[in-house]
Amino acid sequence: MRFLMPMTQARRSSRRINSPRKKPIKHRLREIVLIFFCFVGLYLFVSLLTYYGSDPGWLHSGPVEEIRNKGGVAGALFADIFFYLFGYFAYLFPIMVGYMGWLIYQGRHHDILAEPRTLIVPGIGFVLTLTAGCGLAIVHFMAESALLPTHAGGILGLWVGNGLVSIVDRLGATLILLAIFFTGVTLLTGLSWLKLMDTLGYHTLQRWPAVKKYLSSQFWPWFLEQARHGLHHVKKFLIILFKKLQQGIKAAYTRWQARHANWREERKQFDMDSTFDEDDDDYFIKDESPVDETASSKTQSTSEQTSQHNLASPEPPLLPSLNLLESVPEQLSSPDVKILSQRIIDTFAAWQLKATINATQPGPVLTRFELKIIPSIEAKYFEELGEALAKALKLEHVQITETQPGMVDILTPNFKRQTIYLKHLLQTPEFQCNSSPLAVALGTDISGHPIIIDLSKIPHILMAGREVAEKRIAINTLIMSLLFKSEPTVVRFLLIDNNTQTLSIYADLPHLLMPVLTDMALCAPALGWCVQEMERRYSLMASAGVRNIEDYNQAILLQEDAESNTALFYVVIIINELAELMTTRIEKQTEPFLIALIQKARAAGIHIILATQNPTVNVITGLIKANIPTRMAFKTTHQTESRTILGQTGEETLLGDGDMLYMTAGTRMPVRVHGGFVSDFDVQNVISDLKARATPDYINLDEKFV
Repeated sequence: MRFLMPMTQARRSSRRINSPRKKPIKHRLREIVLIFFCFVGLYLFVSLLTYYGSDPGWLHSGPVEEIRNKGGVAGALFADIFFYLFGYFAYLFPIMVGYMGWLIYQGRHHDILAEPRTLIVPGIGFVLTLTAGCGLAIVHFMAESALLPTHAGGILGLWVGNGLVSIVDRLGATLILLAIFFTGVTLLTGLSWLKLMDTLGYHTLQRWPAVKKYLSSQFWPWFLEQARHGLHHVKKFLIILFKKLQQGIKAAYTRWQARHANWREERKQFDMDSTFDEDDDDYFIKDESPVDETASSKTQSTSEQTSQHNLASPEPPLLPSLNLLESVPEQLSSPDVKILSQRIIDTFAAWQLKATINATQPGPVLTRFELKIIPSIEAKYFEELGEALAKALKLEHVQITETQPGMVDILTPNFKRQTIYLKHLLQTPEFQCNSSPLAVALGTDISGHPIIIDLSKIPHILMAGREVAEKRIAINTLIMSLLFKSEPTVVRFLLIDNNTQTLSIYADLPHLLMPVLTDMALCAPALGWCVQEMERRYSLMASAGVRNIEDYNQAILLQEDAESNTALFYVVIIINELAELMTTRIEKQTEPFLIALIQKARAAGIHIILATQNPTVNVITGLIKANIPTRMAFKTTHQTESRTILGQTGEETLLGDGDMLYMTAGTRMPVRVHGGFVSDFDVQNVISDLKARATPDYINLDEKFV
């Protein structure tokens, strides 16, 4: 018995330790942890949901009167960072926080702490799900969102999605990312998709007889009855509407007849009473008859009213006339398609290939041939075949691309190339009928159809190429298009030039916000003012309950006190040489402002055009490429520069003189565009005309920016 006493006491002590009284304490602690994690996840979710672009963020800061994010400064910073990195999939992180709290509440954290390796598989699943989701968002929703600091998939999605699209095209990227996404969900949650489909199929088969019976016995009779009642009411409504329209048309026709009769009577009386001297427009014929005196007095009073109306009429719009541009000469350069076609067929025959030309499309610069080839050849032989074609056609370069197996497109330069004049583009209905104040006549496509872009939808442009003249003419074309479309009250320019002073021709232009900047030390203050103006506009739009400049200006017009509030003008920032900003000592001062504007300024009506003739990775950084999907790529010297601009080759084979590859968000492949041409003489004529009619109203930079 003496030896059994310690064992009995040990059992009693162990019972006291593991007594049920301890379990409620542990359960309550896990409940507290669950509540804490749930509220943290809710806070993060609300911070993401109430994200506002003008709040302080990761890459931008400034004086803000009121932080609109419900999470405060911390919530605004969290939302900006996670939206910037992951896009809409940032909402996955609050869900994961709540899921972690649920694991702790269930007591599964003990297993995780005892065996940390169990986190490896779910961790890999989370990373795969996040990466694939961001990539899918970029592949299918590439356009910049006004609700995010960057694109729908964030920087991670841009890196993954664009990389896969450049390798396996959009369809292949979609299939690969979907496979990765489903794999990640399986690893993260342990979900078996086959078991899920079996379960859904089983329950569908079990419930289908009841659903079928319900549809046949209750739903379809009810639906048909409602449809009959609806058709009856629609018939009555149409009858009433037709009667009302008939009555309205009759009443309108009666009123028109009465007005027409009155007008004819007044016109007849006017023709009888008024006489006007055709030789002298300033004097009326006077006669001794009282009727003529009365008519003379009436006519004089009418003339006084007309002169008063002319004095009160508004000033003409400050838009230049197309007559200021030189007339477009006639150009006839239709290539001999039959001779070229026969030479192409003969060249393919020398390669033991049977070629049939299905279609030809002559253009102002290039001629396109659509061929069917038997047998089909691999793409790796296209370069060698193109060299053979160029030699046979006596051309510098011929481009061959495969559209589908056995079908190729061949682009051959014309022997006599046409010039795409800007005046011709501005006269086209596509430009004249475009109501956007930021419409730009870019050029024509291969077939000669005009390409008109809307800068408000792009919203920024990166143009690069080795030829200085191409970049200068492209900038002139862009500015001139906006000058012919919008007055200084609608569009203003901020021009940042380099030492070459390419943009000095626009000095004292009425549309300028400030003088043309040639001193790089003033770039940071100017861009800082633009950031402050962007924040101010976001505050105004928030007060008006709108999200972009178009809705704000429309709301201002509808207000009763519209005179006290002025509409916001668009700001177009043009940087002539990006390399001088990115490779000098002021890079650290200007880059944060530049990135903030590129990411967030679209809704505020501020747009940026970056140009460079040094397309290197030191100038066109990954951050700039990620936030500016719209690019104008001119001729380069080698493939490395082409990959830096577009992420693919092709620019090194361009013809120069405005021949470009244009790529924007949502397009799989760049489009071949022949840029418009405007001479310096035409630019000087337009600038001189505008300067003679108005003077610029420059802004004053705040001292804190200078």
